[in-house]
Parts: sequence; C-alpha cells; structure tokens
Amino acid sequence: MSPPNPTSPSKTWTKTADRPLRSRRQSLGIWVFAHALGVPVPWHAVRQTDARGLLAFEHERLLALAAAGEAVPPVIAFDGHSLVTGDIGPTLAHTLGQLPESERLAIMCAASADLAAFHARGHWHGGAQTRNLTWDGKRFARLDFEEPLLPGMDLPTVQLYDALQLLFSLSHMLEPRGPGAVLHVLQAYEDAARARPYEAGLRPDLQAFLAHLLPRLRWVSRVAGWSSRLNRSRELRRLRTLLDGMAAFVASADAA
Repeated sequence: MSPPNPTSPSKTWTKTADRPLRSRRQSLGIWVFAHALGVPVPWHAVRQTDARGLLAFEHERLLALAAAGEAVPPVIAFDGHSLVTGDIGPTLAHTLGQLPESERLAIMCAASADLAAFHARGHWHGGAQTRNLTWDGKRFARLDFEEPLLPGMDLPTVQLYDALQLLFSLSHMLEPRGPGAVLHVLQAYEDAARARPYEAGLRPDLQAFLAHLLPRLRWVSRVAGWSSRLNRSRELRRLRTLLDGMAAFVASADAA
C-alpha cells in the first residue's frame, strides 16, 4: 500500500475494485456516441472488464498529473484493490447550479479556457464533464481518470473529445442563453489554445473538427425532428442550440 499523505485533507474518497463496472449496454452507448461525434474511441477503452486494471491506471495518472503540478485529488493510499484520495471540493456541475444566472457564463468560459491550457501542457482528461471538475473560486481541479483512451487514440483527438465532453455537459445551462453563449465557450477554448505553445506537439484544431462534425449532427437533429415528441424535447432543443453555436464558431474561422 502507498504510504499515507501527511498533508491529506480530512475528507477522503475510496474507490474499490468491488464497484460495479460499466455494462455492455452502457459501453455500447458511449462507443456509439463517440463515433457519432467522429471520435474513434477503441472498444477496449470503453468496455470495462478489469476493475483492478482501471484502478491501477487511475492511480498512475493521478500520481503523474500531481507530479506535473496539476490540480488533482491527492493519493492517500493504494493497495491494488482500493484507491483512497483526498477531497478537492464540490463539482463544477454543483457550483454552477448554485450561482446566479448572471455569473454562470463567465465561469463556463473560464472552465473552457482552463481545459485548453491543460491540453497545451500536454495533458488529457478523458472525462472532462462538469461532474469531474471542481472550482474553488480561484482554480479548477480535475478528478476521475480511469478512461484508458491513450495509447489507443492520438493525443489531439483525445483532447478534442475532452472539449466536446465539457461542451455537452454544459448544454443545459447554455441552451437558455442561446447559441451566442455556446460561441463564447468555444471561443474561450480557442483563444486560450492559441495563446500558448503546445508542449506535446500539434494543437488540436477544434474549428476544423467541428466543421467536420456539424453535418452529421445536423442530420441527427433532422431525423429526431420527425418525431413530434422528440422535436419538443429538452435534449433536442439543447442539441440545436449547441449546433447553432458550433456553426457560428466555425464561421468565425472562415471569416478570419
């Protein structure tokens, strides 16, 4: 077992190899969603069968990210069967829900820019949804690193997948504000990405990727619209808002 961290916070979280793993149906849903977005996630990366292996993978990633100076949960103990980590505060999903509507967009843009900076430092998350981010008013932190997307995918593609995960997890808060809010969040990522060199090589081209992605998502939106029930659903309204914002973002590149 790894030795306890003497500076660890009093509140801890324990993840064990005994927990239920992702079912085949859940794995298939994630695989289909990723491929629909044009992200070639390998089947072995989403199909969870080795709980101990996933736990060891996450342990190694937490240690590596912490050594690189990234804000992640501190590892308190690991024995191959249980991973104990320190608490890093409430999730961004929770925090955004507590904020006044007028303050949310600025934090969403800040989270997007912070993800771009994380990518520029040569890192990737693999689960960049708001439920796996925290924000203490000064700094964002990240948790849940058990998705083994590398080396099965190239780094820029995994980073693009991160950006999409964050955007889609924000959709319920972006939709009421309209496509302009989506554009702001995407532009925050782009501006932050262009402001710094990429330590791991090529900068992921988010605008080109979304230009490739938009036609297939527009098709999904049109097909879903054939159902009057789906056409009125919150999910489809959110998707259409994201698509309009993505289109504006892509158009801004064409106009530049």
